[in-house]
Amino acid sequence: MDKLIFTALSGQASIDQRMQQIANEVANTSTVGFKKSFESAMKTFRYEGPGFASRYVAVPSSGASVDMSPGTVTTTGRSMDVSLSGSQLLAVQAADGAIAYTRRGDLKIGGDGSLQIATGEQVQSAGGGAIIPPAQAELKIGTDGTVFIMPQGDITRTFVPFARMQIVDPPDGTVNLREDGLFKSADGAPFAAAQAPLLSTGQLEGSNSSVFSALIDMVSMSRRYEMQIKVLKQADELAERTQGLAKLGG
Repeated sequence: MDKLIFTALSGQASIDQRMQQIANEVANTSTVGFKKSFESAMKTFRYEGPGFASRYVAVPSSGASVDMSPGTVTTTGRSMDVSLSGSQLLAVQAADGAIAYTRRGDLKIGGDGSLQIATGEQVQSAGGGAIIPPAQAELKIGTDGTVFIMPQGDITRTFVPFARMQIVDPPDGTVNLREDGLFKSADGAPFAAAQAPLLSTGQLEGSNSSVFSALIDMVSMSRRYEMQIKVLKQADELAERTQGLAKLGG
């Protein structure tokens, strides 16, 4: 009986976790570069102790793995907007000082003069460190991530290379979600630089989450929750019957 109740409660905990994840997906359907994540994955563990060696159980395990499927790309025409190719990521410095990664491509020049994404994190150069173009210089982004500048007052109107953004190409299944919404590697080590960095200018990649699919998942989770409640009620009824039989037997 206890096993039945434990199973039902474990199911409810998993449903609650998934509902929180769905709510996050719905809230970020219009967020630039947002990627859905798998908050838990099923892993198999073996029960230790006497009995058959085949006593295994599947349990949800936290992983925060990121779904790197592409989002919808929208043409903006803005020279500082870029969309990354494939599963490539842009390296930025997070608020805690660590190097993190993002799919956001809505670039800007921050108050400190550095190249940043819209949420304020500094874009990192291929050699490491922030990219700080000269004040009032006009910027242009190349398809390989090179930042070109045209100094103010340049009568030749010529763009010259200034720095290259750090673009990485993580292996499949190695991107995890940070608490601040940025990405990190599963083992905590920096990703290797992309061998062939490629981006498109004047475009932004949107979220890969869908309101419609999220709502369908929400309905499915609600029905599963109702089923778990029924299991708990049946377990309670069986427990009462068992106690009644024990009293009669006594």
